[in-house]
Amino acid sequence: MLFAFILYVGAFAPLAQAATAATPTDHKAPLTCTVSGRVVSAADASPLKSARIALVSERDEQASPKGFTAMSDGDGRFTLKDVPAGRYQFFASHAAYVTKQYQSKGTDKGAPLALHPGDEIKDVLFRMTLAAVVTGRVTDEDGEPMERIQVVALHRPTEDELEDNSWLQHMELTAAAAGQTDDRGEFRLFGLKPGEYFIRAEDEYVPNNALPLSNESTLRQSLGSQYAPVYYPGVTQMGQAQAVSATSGAEVEADFILRHSRMVEISGKVIGFDGTPPGDADVMLVEAQPSDFNFNHETSVNKNGQFKLTGVPAGSYVVIADQRSSADGSGYRAQQKIEVGDDNVDSVTLVLGRGTKVSGHVNVSGSTIKPETLFISLQPLDLDFSWTWANVKKDGSFEMLDVAEGTFTINLHGLKDDYFVQSAREGREDILANGLRVSKEQGVAAIQIQVGKASAKLEGTVLQDGGPLIGAHVRLTPAPETAYNKNLGKSANTDQTGHFSFAALGPGKYKVVAKASFKDGGKQAVSEAKVVTLSENEMKNLDLTVVPPDDR
Repeated sequence: MLFAFILYVGAFAPLAQAATAATPTDHKAPLTCTVSGRVVSAADASPLKSARIALVSERDEQASPKGFTAMSDGDGRFTLKDVPAGRYQFFASHAAYVTKQYQSKGTDKGAPLALHPGDEIKDVLFRMTLAAVVTGRVTDEDGEPMERIQVVALHRPTEDELEDNSWLQHMELTAAAAGQTDDRGEFRLFGLKPGEYFIRAEDEYVPNNALPLSNESTLRQSLGSQYAPVYYPGVTQMGQAQAVSATSGAEVEADFILRHSRMVEISGKVIGFDGTPPGDADVMLVEAQPSDFNFNHETSVNKNGQFKLTGVPAGSYVVIADQRSSADGSGYRAQQKIEVGDDNVDSVTLVLGRGTKVSGHVNVSGSTIKPETLFISLQPLDLDFSWTWANVKKDGSFEMLDVAEGTFTINLHGLKDDYFVQSAREGREDILANGLRVSKEQGVAAIQIQVGKASAKLEGTVLQDGGPLIGAHVRLTPAPETAYNKNLGKSANTDQTGHFSFAALGPGKYKVVAKASFKDGGKQAVSEAKVVTLSENEMKNLDLTVVPPDDR
């Protein structure tokens, strides 16, 4: 896993008084912090050498990429010195172990570490759990090994993951680990948290950009697959799949047999908005109702606008054509739903430019934001693959040339932490409350998006049984929450004192709820939802008390 380390210097000592009136004021250096502790195995408390320990600032801004890291010694001990005050994600990693978050009670996100000027945090203990491994072998019906088969371990997203990631709403399963089979047909998926996984094997070519394209790779791309994707223990439907239970330190075996299946070709043509073949359009095939992580089929049109997708199993799909300008991100898109059976589909025609033009303006006046660093996306509620997007131009304008009919959530990407979408309107219609309705017949009025300074702050403490609760998950959403504004919500975990903080909030009304793991990952303990109203530059405190499910 790659981490972008962000440095935030957040606290300064007061200015020292001058020694005499005749000498200039002497400035003291900011007081920094020290964090030390040990890393041990959770199984037998033995020290772990060469574990990597890191502090990563919670602030999501473009600051210095430098982070604070250390390696544990032979006794498992580590020390991080000269750390500025602030709130940090704090974790340890080691080969063959699950990455451990600070104050995590299992596999949850744990708690951030809050450091105040001059703090010296000692005796931090990371108890690391051995990761699970899934191994296996993929063969064809004749027992011959199949190489370069894509194997993926899938798991059901948690309730917190669904709340914090709107793009997961249509996904029943998400990927936890992936790999390829070798020349013996063998695979190894490692670094898995203990839990249940569905294992999927697919004969889908994924090129390695670090290696030159070989003749075999070219052949596989051209022929496509003749094998349908299979879930363990050898079924084609996810509903029939058997979950694999992976425990800490265990190596679970999951073998597959891929059998030849009737695979078809989908071919057709793309017609440009001006009636001529677009030579620069891409075509993608996706499942009509995606239920898990899947490898999409993609290709490009030739000079005549023709395309061909090979190795497609039976099912319901959507064919999408996309022609996009690299200059401003605007472009044309067309899509068509198709049913694939035993026969080739060779009459798909996608006409670009039949959708509705959606344009508007982003107002960032009074800020240091450069409009051209932002981009707009429209996310439909029913399908998560047909997002439409466009870059914002220097003058704040944007346009999407070919938007399909439907109702969309609007998103503005690239804002700095201390700014927020104050309003988004189409005429008198509030898009944040009711969504954007796109109709070919009625058209869409120019959208006006106002960006405001986020200066309010909300902080507080989460309590349980009268004491502070460490690592509780606090979710803040607009009130009332709708399907069109829930993506504006924010999450935070309580630190080692049970404290949480949301900085840079816009004025408005919010609902706040705290949740915490209860009895080893069972039902969650949840607080009563509280609604708070914040004005510009206002700071409020709010305490939340979580209640075990049996007491609610």
